[in-house]
Amino acid sequence: MSWGGVFHADEAEDSFWPSFTDIMMVIVMTFLLVTVAVVLANTRLLDELKSSVVAEEEAKQRIEFTLKENATLEEQLDYFQQRSSSLEMELLRSRAQTENTRSELLSTQSELSRLQSADQQKSDELADLEQSMLTQGAAVKRLETELQQSQQALVAERSQLQNQLAAIQEQLLSSQNEAIESEAALANLREQTSDESLKLASLQGEYDELDKKYQKLLKPTRSSKGKTVVDVMYSQSGYRIRKPGEAAYRTVGQAVMNRELAALKSAHGTDLYVKIIIPENSGLSYNKAWVFTRDILNKYDYYYQENTGAEGNDGE
Repeated sequence: MSWGGVFHADEAEDSFWPSFTDIMMVIVMTFLLVTVAVVLANTRLLDELKSSVVAEEEAKQRIEFTLKENATLEEQLDYFQQRSSSLEMELLRSRAQTENTRSELLSTQSELSRLQSADQQKSDELADLEQSMLTQGAAVKRLETELQQSQQALVAERSQLQNQLAAIQEQLLSSQNEAIESEAALANLREQTSDESLKLASLQGEYDELDKKYQKLLKPTRSSKGKTVVDVMYSQSGYRIRKPGEAAYRTVGQAVMNRELAALKSAHGTDLYVKIIIPENSGLSYNKAWVFTRDILNKYDYYYQENTGAEGNDGE
């Protein structure tokens, strides 16, 4: 039986019982036909026996009548003797036929008893089969009920799972929307943070610049007191230098000037004070004079060596 469809016990019984009924009908009809045939055969034999007896009686009467009229006593005696012998033979033959008929009747009765026993056995088997079919029908109905209950449970569970899936999908969609909104907010926050970072960096730069200026303001004023002083004069005509202990300026080239200043810086370190002199009639532009002053002080003067991080834009 396939579980794909519902098994109906009534349909199974409709398909089973006609075939079994046909079999039993054939058995009963066969039994009845045999019985009828035996009865008819016995009736026919009895009719023949009666007809023979009647015919013999009629023949006997005719013979007797004829003998009385035509035959002598001896002829009648011979005739009766012959007739007696013939009747005895006929009687023996009739007895033999009767015995045969009786044997056939007994055989038929035995066969009838056997068929009745078989019929009773078939009836018992049919009753057992009916009981088995009832039991199977009850089992089938029970299985059908269990199957229907299982199908209903599966439908309910499937509906519940579908509802849960729909709820989860709705939650997922809501979470995705929230994630998109969060990402947008995060991107906006990052952008704001980037802007704030740029502003902070700018403010930090401004703060560093102000701190440098503030630290510079806090630093003691540049002074030649207690320092080794070297005079450097710069004009359009060239460079002049006067080292400590010299009474007059010496005209030197740029390379000689830088070499002597480097030697003084190496000898005196942070005690070297470089005094830059730009004559009023030097013929130099303000920018050129400022650049020279800045470069020399940044390279050799103690004040700018101690303030390496400061800008070298101070002149004398």
